Amino acid sequence: MNKKAAFGSYKAHQPNYEGFIQLGKLDDFIFQSLAHMGNASCQMSWANTVLENEKSVPAEIKDEMRRVTAQISVLQERLRSFKTFQQK
Repeated sequence: MNKKAAFGSYKAHQPNYEGFIQLGKLDDFIFQSLAHMGNASCQMSWANTVLENEKSVPAEIKDEMRRVTAQISVLQERLRSFKTFQQK
């Protein structure tokens, strides 16, 4: 399977596009979205960690960032309810 993404399409610039091809998940947009959300959660966790002891950033902003990070997993669970699992 050798699909080439058209330049300018989201696919041409999507992180891990080739990985989704290798997994046979190119047309599984929920799977792709869940993967990207997992990566976003990881990145947000790092953002929270590096700001943990930064005194110039108000606690309210740090708290909001932690809430955003926690909300990602909540949204992933909700999105999984739309997932059709296919056994191969």
